[in-house]
Amino acid sequence: MEFPHFWKTSTRHEVAWNTLFQVIARAVSAAVTLVVTILIARNFGTNGYGDFVKVTTYIAFFYLLADFGFNAVYLQQNQTYSPISHKNHDEPWGVLLGLRLIVSSLLICAALALLAFIPQGVTQGYTPLVRLGIILFAPSIIFQALITTTNAAFQKHLRYDLSTVAASLGAIVSLVLVWTTTAVKIHEAGVILAVLALLIGSLVTALVGLWFTKNIQKNFSLTFDTKKLTRLFLLSAPLGLTLLFNLVYFHVDSVILTLTRATSEVGIYGLAYKVFELPLVLPTFFMNALYPILLKRGKKDFFRLLIRSFLFLTGMSLVVLGVLWICAPLLVMIKPEFVQSVPALRILLLGLPFFFASSLAMWALIAIKKQSLLAILYGGSMVLNIILDMVFIPRYGYISAAWITVVSEGIVVLISGSLVVYFGKKMVRQK
Repeated sequence: MEFPHFWKTSTRHEVAWNTLFQVIARAVSAAVTLVVTILIARNFGTNGYGDFVKVTTYIAFFYLLADFGFNAVYLQQNQTYSPISHKNHDEPWGVLLGLRLIVSSLLICAALALLAFIPQGVTQGYTPLVRLGIILFAPSIIFQALITTTNAAFQKHLRYDLSTVAASLGAIVSLVLVWTTTAVKIHEAGVILAVLALLIGSLVTALVGLWFTKNIQKNFSLTFDTKKLTRLFLLSAPLGLTLLFNLVYFHVDSVILTLTRATSEVGIYGLAYKVFELPLVLPTFFMNALYPILLKRGKKDFFRLLIRSFLFLTGMSLVVLGVLWICAPLLVMIKPEFVQSVPALRILLLGLPFFFASSLAMWALIAIKKQSLLAILYGGSMVLNIILDMVFIPRYGYISAAWITVVSEGIVVLISGSLVVYFGKKMVRQK
């Protein structure tokens, strides 16, 4: 079965359409996430939502580990032209799928094993309820790995319209199932049922994505060739370490909040961060569509495209910042006790321009094969973030977590942007 393109094939149209499809998918997902958040927060309060955040945040640690940069390297090796290497490669998609299945299976074991070493709390921290939720939600690591792998095919062929359909179907299934759980007024049962609803939704997205991929990929068969698996893993290692550091850098504040502050504070900050995360996908979607094109561009066109992209992303971030700043007080409509989420959200919003710019800088460095520098940069940022969080969060709570997030990302974008400018000038001078 063929899924024909219906848009023009110019660079501008391909980037625009594929970015639009990702925005549509995210709009559906964001709407579903917002409704799910409201349903859980309204029915179970700050404590119930706090427990839900603990479960999903813990497992989210392992989602990015399952990514490990495999998609970016797979695309590098499969482009017909690279502005740096000028070489052609052909790496079967089945190798990527096989490696992801192995890694995600090991990560499930690691997630459950690590849980045994984390202190168990009664009224805060990783309570028995939270631990049960984590165990039940752990299979979503494999489902998310499959979703990420299908997205590599959609990105390679610039068919994010298919990804949109798969993601939207899964999100709608999750919403319907979460809505049915609101009939359960018991906090503990409701949280567990909501977690299971998300699990089923991710399974639906993975299955639909695999079906679409089968129809656009020439090589769909699963491959466990040791030599090819090892090669892809080693090539991805620098970027994988970067994503690992970035993962800890993003979520360590929630973990320290969980271990040192009341569950209600986890819920308050969790809601603010959930809203803050929604627009962060915009630069990601934009770069997902732009990255395969960057790999095919010559040096001058490559950096001209980067400059235009920077101006566009900066303008977009300022517009989003203004809109969300004005709308922040609406959080109290979910439940009056979430009024404390408003200042935390507004602090986080100040970092939006940094996050939009750092996404562009990160993928630009990957495109010119300087990902080893990213590993050093994000490793240093992670260490700084952990130190600051451990010093300030136990004393000042979620407000300090928000400020640390903004300051840390400002440092990241300053350094990564400087690296892009340095290597950009160096490459343009080369004949």
